[in-house]
Amino acid sequence: MVSTVLAIPLSDTPSSTNSPHLQSRDRYILKNDTFTGKLRAFNPTTLQPVAQGPATDGSGEGLGAPVIIWMVFTLLVGVPLSLVGFRGWRISTGVGIGLVIAVASWASLINTMSATGIPDIFLTIIVLGFFLVGFILGCFEFGRIAGIVALGAMGGMSFGVRVMLLRSGLLIPVGDDGSGTGYALTWVLIAVFGVLGGLWIAWAQYRRSGILFGCAANGTFLTALGVDLILHKQAGMGSGLIFLFDRNSSHIVDVMTKGYKPTMATQIIVGVSLGVIPVLAFAQHRIFKAPFDRRKLNDQDADAALNAPIDDEPPPSPRGKSGGLLMRHRLHGSAISGLWDGILFKTSPNRFSV
Repeated sequence: MVSTVLAIPLSDTPSSTNSPHLQSRDRYILKNDTFTGKLRAFNPTTLQPVAQGPATDGSGEGLGAPVIIWMVFTLLVGVPLSLVGFRGWRISTGVGIGLVIAVASWASLINTMSATGIPDIFLTIIVLGFFLVGFILGCFEFGRIAGIVALGAMGGMSFGVRVMLLRSGLLIPVGDDGSGTGYALTWVLIAVFGVLGGLWIAWAQYRRSGILFGCAANGTFLTALGVDLILHKQAGMGSGLIFLFDRNSSHIVDVMTKGYKPTMATQIIVGVSLGVIPVLAFAQHRIFKAPFDRRKLNDQDADAALNAPIDDEPPPSPRGKSGGLLMRHRLHGSAISGLWDGILFKTSPNRFSV
């Protein structure tokens, strides 16, 4: 077997101390060794072996700290999002942006690491740090729209990823080198699911159902991953995600040697997580009658305060240094409230609410 795919040219030995942790991508040749029969990667220009490292990608080994952190994170975020995500509002939009940034950072890092790589615990902390930054951004008014769209897009992608993980070696065969036409088609279909999820929310007439789908899809994906990590650790859905996302030349031998061979239990978990999406989405729709966007309720409170009866004599204005500090404190509090509730950004009494 001989094939040429995108990769990273590295030094001859994985233990090279001069090799940086992250490198740009180039091309390599993947073939079986004539004498040992083992799979090896070669630089097509120098014909030298490409240094290889383990494709753990932040999952660690066995029941170590990284996998425990991922168990806690996926269940802590996934279960509430599945059951009450529609009522989460700012928290849910924060999760949407956080997931986008976390997945993008994880995929970028694992595909640009050298053979020496980054310790799994550090990689886990870095990715979750990116999630936290995105989560905070999505909790404020300026991140509201992006967070809602992110929920839909990530919901669609999570649906597509699970469809591909239903079969051993992925639903569409990726070839012996793992980067053939089947692999490209796999990602095209996942991207289509993601775009459809985002467009679903962009379609105003069906925006509520799109948000419900996004919450249920993302929540069930994270919950399924957490449950599978408890049962199978790195051997279940985790190995499937690595096989799907990781095409780093420093990991390619490990990725292709291990492959993706899910147990029946993993396939059941993935299938059930797909099947309960409409059930949980409809349940949230029936339980939570109020709109997803809570700003309308805040506006009603603000209007009630504005229309409340007042005394004929206005209260005395604060004077002096202490009064000035009090006034500045109130103005600062109003600005923060505006960022959170959107009251300062109100442009008309008929703002959209889903």
